[in-house]
Amino acid sequence: MADALPDNVPANTGPAGGKPPLFGLSFLDNLAEMTMLRQVGLMVGLAASVAIGFAVVLWSQQPDYRPLYGSLAGMDAKQVTETLAAADIAYTVEPNSGALLVKADDVARARLKLAAAGVTPTDSNIGFEILDKDQGLGTSQFMEATRYRRGLEGELARTISSLNNVKAARVHLAIPKSSVFVRDERKPSASVLVELYAGRSLEPGQVLAIINLVATSVPELSKSQITVVDQKGNLLSDQTENSELTMAGKQFDYSRRMESLLTQRVHNILQPVLGNDRYKAEVSADVDFSAVESTSEQFNPDQPALRSEQSTNEQRTASNGPQGVPGALSNQPPGPATAPQQTG
Repeated sequence: MADALPDNVPANTGPAGGKPPLFGLSFLDNLAEMTMLRQVGLMVGLAASVAIGFAVVLWSQQPDYRPLYGSLAGMDAKQVTETLAAADIAYTVEPNSGALLVKADDVARARLKLAAAGVTPTDSNIGFEILDKDQGLGTSQFMEATRYRRGLEGELARTISSLNNVKAARVHLAIPKSSVFVRDERKPSASVLVELYAGRSLEPGQVLAIINLVATSVPELSKSQITVVDQKGNLLSDQTENSELTMAGKQFDYSRRMESLLTQRVHNILQPVLGNDRYKAEVSADVDFSAVESTSEQFNPDQPALRSEQSTNEQRTASNGPQGVPGALSNQPPGPATAPQQTG
């Protein structure tokens, strides 16, 4: 009977007493079969994934901070922090930009608290409010003129700082004392220092606007006596360069407008005949902006004309000589006049 068993019966290839997986997890057997380098790499990747997961969870739980003020420049930082601490408002300061950050829900309340405490951004420039201060009885005329000039400098600096690209500005006026002698008369001058935002610059038109603003604010101040400099020491008020650039820009704009006008005329002529998108027209205008001045005098030889005339009139009148008897009697004044007491 044993010989009658078929030979093609599959034999049991597994071990008779099979070893169960480690801790009931089959992938741990595969991990044990890996090399040491792969095991270390797998453990490092697993640890990094866990750390990133914890960081994302912690970051999502942090409050959203919003800028309360872009910078603490012009403000009392100690008073700001004391006011926020008294109101129990959490804040932080950005180390790179210096911006004051508070929670998004506390922005409105923090601004109200600071405004109630009188903590607001102040301008460092002193304007005409300097004239509101009481002046002593013995204040000299020199001190009064100096205060007025200082107030005018502050007002001009505030006006220039209101431009978009200008962060801050300082104005220095040199107003000489007036003199009664014409030969000793001196014209005033001014210098303007502008601090621009990072990555921004002033166009020639804006520089010319600043020059006109200062020139029209000070009596007898000409545009050529105004100097505009930025915080990097670049001279912006070169009158010759600005005038040439302005003229070149106007000429360029005029040429472009002329080309556009001629191109539109060509379109109006060809479009009804050829149709849309069946032609291409382009005009290049070369405009000659040179100007020539000439003066001429013409005379008609056939008709006599008076080219020049000169006349001299002289008149003499003979006067009578001195009359009367010479002496002391003739030089005496006449006697007092008498009026009659009775009228007939």
